[in-house]
Parts: sequence; structure tokens; C-alpha cells
Amino acid sequence: MAAEPGPAGTDLAALPLADRLARLREQMDAIPARAGSPKRTPVPGHDVLAVPGPLGELLPDHGLARGTMVTCPRGAVLCGLLAAATASGRHAAVLTDPTGPQIGLLAAWEMGAALERLAVIATPDDRAAEVIGVLADGLDMIVIDLPRAHIRRADFEKLRGRLRARGAILVATRADWARQAHLDLRIQRRPTYGLGRGRGRVTQIDLDVEVVVAGRRVRQGRVVLRGCGGRTQWHRPEAVPIRLAHTG
Repeated sequence: MAAEPGPAGTDLAALPLADRLARLREQMDAIPARAGSPKRTPVPGHDVLAVPGPLGELLPDHGLARGTMVTCPRGAVLCGLLAAATASGRHAAVLTDPTGPQIGLLAAWEMGAALERLAVIATPDDRAAEVIGVLADGLDMIVIDLPRAHIRRADFEKLRGRLRARGAILVATRADWARQAHLDLRIQRRPTYGLGRGRGRVTQIDLDVEVVVAGRRVRQGRVVLRGCGGRTQWHRPEAVPIRLAHTG
């Protein structure tokens, strides 16, 4: 998927990098929900981007704390987080490798995502930190679908401070980010329902979700994703209760 077009319909990918960053800054300033908002440091448990439904019930405080970093692999749970953010009026972006496979957003739309509030931006590896820093000024959630090695340690520490100051959430899809994350979501896909021998449609997906905070598992449970009428919704499994691990 190509980069989002600029305000005048210009493809950002066709611009020189300096012009591309300038255009992104203009777009961040134009977002009413974030333009001119004061810098703030999120208070854990009190400044949270809510994730509704059974998926949110597995997360601390039923959502994602602002100003933090989360790891979540590609797939249904990641699409669920994007849907929760954009459906509530927030703005998000997905930062991708221009030469690699792109994240499919049809699943997020089927979960209720407002795609007009979601930008997909392809960027060179060596400028990823700079682009994220610009996006943090105007967006609530930034998904980075790039390896950890593409951002230098010094640049990453500066980036963490900017995310905290602006209250933006960084979601990384690669496992090599897990040590830097405040919250690590580990997903195991269970058998899929609806497919027969070479035919049929997927009607239900069961996912086991393990929630790890600061390297320690604090919660695990199962969520069910069911499709109906072109839309998909999260459900609780009938016979698999959420289990809380002992933390003390």
C-alpha cells in the first residue's frame, strides 16, 4: 500500500524526504484533536486509550496507557487495537517498510476501524525514528512494522521521551522490540472454524492472549473473533474463563 497522499493530492512517496517530513508536520498540525494540545505526561491507570469488549478486558485498565510502548504481532489483535483507536475518534498511523509486505487493513475495517483516521506511511529504515517523532506530535497511536535494528539506541531513547511527553502510543509488531516495551502481547492462534475440505469461509477464530508487563506475565485468557454480515466482533469463550496469574 502506498503512502497517504498529501493535502493537495500529492503522493508523499514521490517527494524528497525533507519535503515529505515537512508535509507530515503540516498534516499533524491540521488534526483538530491534537493541534495545539499541551505536552503532558500520562498517569498509568488514569490516561488510557480504551479498548472495548472482551479484548479490552484482558488489558490492564481495559486499554493502552498513553505515552507507552506496546508489542503486538500482526494479526487480529493488532487490527482490533487500530479499530478501537480510530472508531473512538483518535488518529493512528502504520509505519512500514516500502519493500516489504503490508499490513492488511480490511480486517480492521471489519472490526469497525475508521480508515479515514488511519494513515499508512512507507519510510526508509534510516529515517524511521525521525518520522515517528513527527507523527507523535499529531497522532494517538503509531504502529511500527519495522525491525528494532533499524532505529539506533540513542535515537530510540529520545523517541521514548517524545512519546511520553505527547501521550502517543507506539505499537511494534516485531518480537525483537519486546525488551523495550512496557506491555508485550503474545498471541497464539487456536483452530479456525468454518473451513471444510478446500472450501468454506472462516466463521470464527479463537486466540489465546498472554499479557506481559515488564517481562512478567500478569494475565492470560482466550478471546473469540466471529464474523457476521461482513463485520467481525470480539466475544468471550463460553467455557474458557480469563485466568489471572499470581503477581505477589
